[in-house]
Amino acid sequence: MTKTGESHPTDVATVLKNLGVRSPSKAINVLETLLEQNIVTPSQVKDAVRAAPKQKNATPIPYMTRHIALRFHYDGSTYNGLAQNINSPTDNSVEKVLIAAMKKTCLIESRDTCGYSRSGRTDKGVSAFGQVIALRVRSAFPIGTLLEGEENEKTLMQEVDLPKNHLETIKCWAPAKPMKKKGNAAADKDSEDPQNLAEKILKERDFAQMLNNILPHSIRVVGWSPVTDGFSARFSTKSRTYRYFFVRRHLDLDAMAKGMQYMVGKHDFRNLCKMNCEEVDNFMRIVNYGKIVKAKPLSESTGVQYEDHVVSDDAEDSSDLYRQVCYFEIQGQAFLWHQIRCIASLLFMIGKKLEKAEVVNQLFDIESNPGKPCYPFAADLPLVLHKCDYHNVRFGHSVQNLWKTSCDLESKWEAQVLAAEQLKNGVASLGDETEVHKDDVIEFVKSIFIERARKQNRRRDIFEDDQDRNLPEPFNDQGIMKWTVALDYIFKHTGLSPTGDGPMVQVHVPLMKRGRGTTYEEKVNAILTDPDDGKGTKKRKRNAYESNIKTKKVSKEECKAFYTHMATQGGAVTPLQSNIVAPLTTSKA
Repeated sequence: MTKTGESHPTDVATVLKNLGVRSPSKAINVLETLLEQNIVTPSQVKDAVRAAPKQKNATPIPYMTRHIALRFHYDGSTYNGLAQNINSPTDNSVEKVLIAAMKKTCLIESRDTCGYSRSGRTDKGVSAFGQVIALRVRSAFPIGTLLEGEENEKTLMQEVDLPKNHLETIKCWAPAKPMKKKGNAAADKDSEDPQNLAEKILKERDFAQMLNNILPHSIRVVGWSPVTDGFSARFSTKSRTYRYFFVRRHLDLDAMAKGMQYMVGKHDFRNLCKMNCEEVDNFMRIVNYGKIVKAKPLSESTGVQYEDHVVSDDAEDSSDLYRQVCYFEIQGQAFLWHQIRCIASLLFMIGKKLEKAEVVNQLFDIESNPGKPCYPFAADLPLVLHKCDYHNVRFGHSVQNLWKTSCDLESKWEAQVLAAEQLKNGVASLGDETEVHKDDVIEFVKSIFIERARKQNRRRDIFEDDQDRNLPEPFNDQGIMKWTVALDYIFKHTGLSPTGDGPMVQVHVPLMKRGRGTTYEEKVNAILTDPDDGKGTKKRKRNAYESNIKTKKVSKEECKAFYTHMATQGGAVTPLQSNIVAPLTTSKA
């Protein structure tokens, strides 16, 4: 503002226009006059030119977009989960890194405009080797590309005509690269002429390789597939398969396998998950199958490292089972929040013979057990989203990308297996090269009895008094024994071995005698009736419940029709489903 209060325009173009200067030549004359009068110096002009944003001489070609599904894997140990927390400045999610890579490679403009959907949402620490997302990305084919049709007539290329992989070549007539502007209207018009086509042989982009050139090694895109516009990585999923890895130790695999069989079929899993009542009111889930898988001994491994555990009456050779790597595999269409980790926790109780396999059926009996017994989740790091299957999607892969990804995984495996062997060697060295006195061993075992009795006294309604035990003398004339012999003695009398399970002495309270959490009905009532806490938390939960449960509630028939339709979506693109020129307004799933 001036002293008189009169405002002056600061935009140079507006000032020149108000003065009647409408052509570049007149603007140059004005600048020359300012230079002659020393109002503006040549150095100031140079600085202004350098500071001005650079304009490209060529008009960019608009490219077609296409809907694709991407299959990728990631190491969850370095991330706070898959889902991006857009409002958090400290967000450390897989999606944040993935979206940034897609924007950097110009495959998308933003997440909001690409119709993004994901198959499974993994939490902090959880990894995936078969995660799938779907979104609309920029193709290598420009808008306006023509194909040779019948009777040598050229037809406009549609999304259905795009290559199904990065190897297929297509002969077409694509817009030529725009000519550099020559400063006159005629040249500009020619460079933007849509009929300025050139005959070309084009291929689609190798989307996986493009992204892997940008992404960190903890995230690798494996392959991609074209999909229909109606495809959703979440709702079109036929099944999801999880694997949870563990070391066998003294676990009873037969009992664990029996417990898993009780879970197969349709059950109410509210006692085997963390209830998210603002988003879910149906806890019925279908488990297609569950099984225990164990690593083969080196002497029996012939290219296949793992084999299914089969319940048998024959005793196994326990020579090297203590450190045998196993995993349980479970498949279903969908799972609840923390459902797999709750299942893992329960299976380990069964494997340690702290609970019977039939406890699974008791947890499924909601009328008798409406509240979930208190027990911890199993650890997050051993859990892997192994695979997401679809009815009509077949992912394509490139040799170069798979080679690089395989080399990367082999390198990581080699580093970690060598580190594991070094630790195993250290454990073996302790056993072979260290000795302890028998009296020290006996005192150690007695201290375990005392600690166990102290903890059991807290629940006299469950545990009987633990009478003093007369421990047999360790077999050794000199009173000195190797550490391996001492470990066998300790395990025989206490059932304990040195593991990373936590406190040395744990007292297991049976699940059915533990305290219970609030029921689903109690949680919902608290959401709807509890007064606000002043932080807005209660209000946000109440609004989320109203939106997700009440407003979006549909009938069973509508739900079945929806998933039946979504199951038909996949790799086949029809001309009616293609709309390559329209702006990207697909909503997020």
